[in-house]
Amino acid sequence: MGNFLSLPILILAAALQVSLMPQMSILGGRPDLVLLLVLSWSLNVSLEQGVVWAFVGGIVKDLLSAAPLGTTSFGMVILIFGIHAVRRQLYSVGLFTLIWVVVGGTIFQQLVSMSILLMSGFQPELGFGVVVEELSYILLPTIFYNLVLILPVYMFVRFTQRRLNQNARLYT
Repeated sequence: MGNFLSLPILILAAALQVSLMPQMSILGGRPDLVLLLVLSWSLNVSLEQGVVWAFVGGIVKDLLSAAPLGTTSFGMVILIFGIHAVRRQLYSVGLFTLIWVVVGGTIFQQLVSMSILLMSGFQPELGFGVVVEELSYILLPTIFYNLVLILPVYMFVRFTQRRLNQNARLYT
């Protein structure tokens, strides 16, 4: 059931990210709702379901941006594999787990997206020094926003996952 929910939830998050989040932009960074939802959902589900959420979220996000299709999906899917490898070693998800997942995930996602954009020639007029400056200018505020929003997003996701599990037990 979680795979079927990925499309409407992530479409809504991507639409909010494109329309509302630029209004909240401070110092060039803004929260990444799609990334936060994908990370939160994948912390408590199987690898397959996490990959589906990452792929759908990346495609939806790319469809609503000017980036080449698959740019965001590539980084998110790799990130989910890394999170799954570490998550198997954890007993439960706590506050420190959320913090390192958000910080590491945001940095990794931004670096992968910027690398793919540079390799595809999406921003040919920028030199490497300007890209590094732009990345640090956007990265730190984005990490801050994502750290502030991860707890409410994670609580929403856990509530949704628990309701789905309760409903699945009732109908089986």
